[in-house]
Amino acid sequence: MNRRNLYRAVFLLSLLTIITAGCWDNKDLERRALVLGAAVDLAAAGDRRAAEPWQITLEMPILRRMVARGGGGGGGGEGQEGNTMPTWRLTLTGTTFAEAINKAATLSERTLFFGHQKILLMGEELARRGDLKSVLDWWARNRESYLAINVLLAEGPAGNIMEGRPEFARSVSMFLNEQMQQVIKTSRFVKHSLAEVLAAMDAGQDILLSRVKMVPGQKLEVSGAGVIREGRLAGWLTPAETQAALWITGETKGCDIMVVPVPELQQTLSIEFGKLQAQVRPLMEEDKLSFTIKINVEGKIAEKMGNPRLFAAGDLHQVENRAARLMEERIREVLGKLQQQYQADVLGFGRKVEKVRPRQWEAMKGQWRQIYPGLPVTVQVKVSIRRTGMVS
Repeated sequence: MNRRNLYRAVFLLSLLTIITAGCWDNKDLERRALVLGAAVDLAAAGDRRAAEPWQITLEMPILRRMVARGGGGGGGGEGQEGNTMPTWRLTLTGTTFAEAINKAATLSERTLFFGHQKILLMGEELARRGDLKSVLDWWARNRESYLAINVLLAEGPAGNIMEGRPEFARSVSMFLNEQMQQVIKTSRFVKHSLAEVLAAMDAGQDILLSRVKMVPGQKLEVSGAGVIREGRLAGWLTPAETQAALWITGETKGCDIMVVPVPELQQTLSIEFGKLQAQVRPLMEEDKLSFTIKINVEGKIAEKMGNPRLFAAGDLHQVENRAARLMEERIREVLGKLQQQYQADVLGFGRKVEKVRPRQWEAMKGQWRQIYPGLPVTVQVKVSIRRTGMVS
């Protein structure tokens, strides 16, 4: 290549670098409203026959307030903004969610951007009366949607939850997103992403979704779970029932605490789970289906209250047996509620039969809703305490 052609090539490369730098569809951050969370409800006092039956409340950060606050949800700010959350809530209604969200163009000079959304919260009445698969359809189709969005249920209207005032988080959506990470410490609620919920809905499976409720002082609590049966909310599980349900599925991440009263020792102990293994097996005998649940738990004594005496020989065995009986009782209670009251297979018994006995499943899957409530279930729990702490 001669010198002239070399200069020409360098010039063309430099020109291309200049004119193609950046994104062709780039929008300045200041021209976007970043949606952190969305709360969806039935509008018009729950009348789905209304002209605009759906309501959505969007939470977006006001960036200058976010910077000015510097700290948590209880203080900071500038001027008269110190007692307000550094967020903007926009409530919209529409015949569909797409129409409602599109109306934001009439109320905000900024373009809504859903690429940073953390939370999708559904109201109780909507979950009981609406088809959740249809409710989620807009998020499933939107190219900005983040499939790792956490999906939760509100006790009462979801829009009211957005009025909460977390102590440290700078927005309700950020609080709920951070709270979902606490599943590594407790199984008193569940964590499901948009992708997981959509997959369950598409497969016609029942599922548990975390419950959010307002507590005194405009604080928020994430505990318990909503039972979703055939795409609708059938009812609630308490935090303890949610915990027992996750013992069965083996989804607990450990660190659970179970309080075990032992009257024979005049003591009450806190047992911390270190490892939990669950096995759910379908059994077929003479064309009669039943299930066996076997759970093995390894844990340690985190606390002992009551009689201060040290453990004697055999005491630890008493504690293990008492803890196993309590777990069996709680598991049977939640099984009864799920099978008889809600008739919702959120524990995946049907999927177990399909996997292990596909031929029998083909014959019974059409009547599974009628078969499931009467299934006999045997529960066996073994608790092994490996450590007793610094004192024994």
